[in-house]
Amino acid sequence: MKLVSIIIPFVRDRGFLSQAINSAMAQDYPNIEIIKSQSDKGVSYNLNRGIEAAQGEYFKYLCDDDMLPPDAISKSLAAITEQSNCLALHGKAINFWPNGTQTIHEPAIKHGITLADMMAKNHMHGGSLMWHKSVFDIVGGFDEELWTGEELEFNLRCLANGIQYAYCDHPVYLYRKHTGQKSDKQYKQKRIGAIKAIKDKYR
Repeated sequence: MKLVSIIIPFVRDRGFLSQAINSAMAQDYPNIEIIKSQSDKGVSYNLNRGIEAAQGEYFKYLCDDDMLPPDAISKSLAAITEQSNCLALHGKAINFWPNGTQTIHEPAIKHGITLADMMAKNHMHGGSLMWHKSVFDIVGGFDEELWTGEELEFNLRCLANGIQYAYCDHPVYLYRKHTGQKSDKQYKQKRIGAIKAIKDKYR
């Protein structure tokens, strides 16, 4: 049975960390390890340190303010192993709000996403992602110089190196919407510029 590493990178506990950990522990797939990776050096740094410590054949990350459905790992692993030649995976996700409202994130392009597709629009929900450990040997780790768009840059780099993504037609991530997230106008404008700079590297 394949070991799957769930990495939880965080700077500080924003009040949801225990829920994230509990959701990882509640998986119906038994062969997992949970790695908490904490520092004040940013998401990419913490992810890379978690990956270095992990023993799993497959990796996924879980943000400290989000959760996993109980069948997230089993559904993701089934999908990525059933679709030949795929070393990575994305899938559906559920966005949820404190008032109980939920919406499903379902990408317009599911199978066979190309670099051109991702340059036009990010079709992958970051939380739904899973990678085989060999991906990090092929393309390296997350870019620790970035302050935003880390998973987008990593996915673009994977696609540029020929990594193929499978798709899981099942919600495999619970993305929490809350007031602690960065959403002010100035931040959004700064992020737009950062995302453009990331994409310019792959044009």
